[in-house]
Amino acid sequence: MLEALILAGGRGERFWPVSRRERPKQLLRLLGEETLLRSTWTRLRHGLSPREIRVIASAELCAKVCRDLPELRAEHFIGEPVGRNTAPAIAVAAALGARGDSDPVQLVVPADHWISSTEGFWESIRAAEAVASAADAPLVTLGIPISRPETGYGYIARGAARTDAQRTYAVLRFHEKPDRETAAAYQKNGGFYWNSGMFVWRARALLEELARHMPALHRLVVPLCDARDPLPLLPEVFAQAEAQSIDFGLLERSTRVAVVEARFAWDDLGNWSSWGARQVSDHAGNAQHGDVIALDSEDCLLYADQGLIATLGVRNVVVVRSGDATLVVDRERCQEVRRILQALRERKDLEGYL
Repeated sequence: MLEALILAGGRGERFWPVSRRERPKQLLRLLGEETLLRSTWTRLRHGLSPREIRVIASAELCAKVCRDLPELRAEHFIGEPVGRNTAPAIAVAAALGARGDSDPVQLVVPADHWISSTEGFWESIRAAEAVASAADAPLVTLGIPISRPETGYGYIARGAARTDAQRTYAVLRFHEKPDRETAAAYQKNGGFYWNSGMFVWRARALLEELARHMPALHRLVVPLCDARDPLPLLPEVFAQAEAQSIDFGLLERSTRVAVVEARFAWDDLGNWSSWGARQVSDHAGNAQHGDVIALDSEDCLLYADQGLIATLGVRNVVVVRSGDATLVVDRERCQEVRRILQALRERKDLEGYL
């Protein structure tokens, strides 16, 4: 049995000012008529029923998530009273899946990624499911073939090939976001993948590795396996859990991790630059959304969800007009937009723009 967990707890801060506290990135229609969350749900529904999909997000977003996903079963929404990164969220889902005698294979996917092919996605997931179901029950991550020296992604170094599956390898090590020279070396080497943040494993295999490498978190979630009603226990679990990613807390330490090479193109849609890469640009390289006039302007990203953006004689800038705020940033510095939000937090009179 395969079941899925959609991680929908992010804030999407680098998509400010369109992404706000009450309207985070996963609930935006950045790539078409569907929200990013809805697009992820639609992709999963090609292989799973609603009873096989859970969503975890901020408890404050419950009503909005349920409006976007009316097919989502109420008991399959996991509300985080406080954000604790991916490890606690994934550990809770594993404990809920391992209740009674159950030991499902679990697929973990972020809510806000761009994936080129649903068919290729499911081909990859079924391959990963078969590996995760093998006798040694490894923790499986999907590795994306590298197409450019990207400094905004984590990387996976692959080790020896597994003999039981094609394009599947032991994970040698994980690498954090590199500088451009190192990223280019990874691409040239050929033995590296982008780390997609998508995982497939048996629920009990994940819990076993948590017991070895994150024992404090394991102790917090194990009572969920036997509780008559585990949902009332979740606030205390999240309140006590340490904020940590599953990559750093577990996968970088475990020796049971395998990587399956993905059969699809992918982008984590992390900032305005990656949004621009998914748009059709005009003859001067400008990606546009909404009412825009771009005169003698080149290689710009121009996004207006209301009002007009007009540019003259500029190049390589991002201009985003949304509601009561406007962002202007060099296209090469889109990763730094969070600095603006930090400045807003320090200015109590401007917190309303968050």
